[in-house]
Amino acid sequence: MKSQPVEYLERIEDDLLQAFDFYDSWLADGAEKFTEKFDDAIRWIEWNPELYPKKYRFYRRVILQRSYYAVYYVIEERVTTVVAVLDMRQEPKRIRQMLEARRKLLRAKRNQKWRR
Repeated sequence: MKSQPVEYLERIEDDLLQAFDFYDSWLADGAEKFTEKFDDAIRWIEWNPELYPKKYRFYRRVILQRSYYAVYYVIEERVTTVVAVLDMRQEPKRIRQMLEARRKLLRAKRNQKWRR
């Protein structure tokens, strides 16, 4: 598959803030280092969205290097959408529930695009 642009659900802002807080509590420049890892993952996703495996149904997962966090995304026809950035130290059932809730937001995003 060729590269395509990456978009984000608005909800991932909260996910990123939680990750920044967590890593800042461990390291003085924790948020900055986390941002570098996140940006690297996004570049790889943009370059080849199919590079990472499906984890839950149609959601693909990138585990951020040397991190407890993963980026979950969906490949759509013309864009790849990041739906969540989650701490993996949770029960898989809880992660699936969170992704299912984001699915509704993803549908709303799609519907909004079609109305334009």
